[in-house]
Amino acid sequence: MIGVQHDDEYAVEEVFQLLKVPWEWYTPTSRYDVVITKTGHIPETCNRIDLTDNDLIKKIADMLNEGLPRNRRPLCEECLDTLRQQIKRFSPLIEIPPIPWGYTYSLALTHDVDVASVRERSFLSVFYAAYNCFRQRRFVEGTRIVLAKFGLAKDPWDLFETWRRLEEQLQVKSTFYFLPQSGYAGIGSPKIRAGYYSIDDTPVDELAARGWEVGVHGLDNWVDKASAENERMSLPKDARVRVGTRVHWLHFDEGTWQILDDAGYDYDSTFGYNEDIGFRAGTLQVYRPRGVERLLELPLHIQDVSLFGRHCWLTTEEGCKRVDCLSLDEDEAYQTCNEILDQALRYGGVVTILWHSDCLAAPRDWGDVYTNIINRAMADGAWVTRAIDIVDWFRMRRNARLDYSKTEDGFKITITGLERARSLPPLRVRVHVDPERVRHIDAEYVCGDGYVDIRFDREQVNVVLS
Repeated sequence: MIGVQHDDEYAVEEVFQLLKVPWEWYTPTSRYDVVITKTGHIPETCNRIDLTDNDLIKKIADMLNEGLPRNRRPLCEECLDTLRQQIKRFSPLIEIPPIPWGYTYSLALTHDVDVASVRERSFLSVFYAAYNCFRQRRFVEGTRIVLAKFGLAKDPWDLFETWRRLEEQLQVKSTFYFLPQSGYAGIGSPKIRAGYYSIDDTPVDELAARGWEVGVHGLDNWVDKASAENERMSLPKDARVRVGTRVHWLHFDEGTWQILDDAGYDYDSTFGYNEDIGFRAGTLQVYRPRGVERLLELPLHIQDVSLFGRHCWLTTEEGCKRVDCLSLDEDEAYQTCNEILDQALRYGGVVTILWHSDCLAAPRDWGDVYTNIINRAMADGAWVTRAIDIVDWFRMRRNARLDYSKTEDGFKITITGLERARSLPPLRVRVHVDPERVRHIDAEYVCGDGYVDIRFDREQVNVVLS
């Protein structure tokens, strides 16, 4: 057993949800394989991991809650791996890794619905889009956009059916976040932030009925509880029970998580970059922010506008500020995304991607990279699905309690609180042991480099070692 002595209760509990190993708060009357301590007030006879000079627990908690500027490395996972290696010096290490059984990692597919049709947009917006098409020498597409504004051609930005066909062909489903109000930019925001469709005019009911997830693309839900509750109620009745959100333009401040939690949102997926891709929270895992009861954060890692756009808007203390994006071509963008997926293949966890709902049509046409990311992830063996499914899987993992006892020839491993949830992949338990020592495991298992992974959809499994 691991004992922990630290003065930050939240930080310890959240770190050991990410590094899902058996542990307890240190008491002098108990015996431990190793004690992780920040104070150093532990008998010299104990095996100790001293955090006095390098408080990995605090570092991880700070990254999760304060974020990092333009960071391409999962620094939380790197810190967790350092802690993991230190524990292995003194104790058997058995954990529940953030990897669903049968997969290598997870990919969350999400879409922000900023634009639902050409007809709703202003003439300035339409002509600017046509101008960009003409700059690309795509005269037919540019002309079609203008004609659609006057009702003389099929609307090229009404793409819900196109998304449905594409994702059915890829055998995946995704999440759509809808703006709760038409013609409204939000408190203190420039008018350009407003969307102009009504959620009642979108196929939100049909999407939900066919298995896609619908959520709130918040305008003011990050500001106060009343706005957050009202925006949650903008969804159809059947979709209001368990609602996820991503705030428009990724507006966010230190009180947002508490507001969303108090207003009854199931999860948020706002914590990411507008101007870059990578790990703002430093992690590939779903986590609970400090100060909330139930809300979980599904961090955002890759956004289409960040990759291809020329500029975007950031929330600052002085208001909205325009900054440059990466402005990559398709090959550069796909290679950059591969670097993020490589990290997931190494550590597990989830990569969350955002492709705006209008990006399948001119002048953007960013659908090929979206498809390539999905194909790459599937070739890796990833679980590619909706945001809510991945949040549910991590919530199931969080609720499970892992324990083990040593036997004469191995381990008896138990998991209590295991939820046999709807069609979610099972958990896996990882035993850090040389696979050549394994004589018998009374469950399905696979061998890795220095470990054995066990399918865990029951309460107890026995591991017999040589």
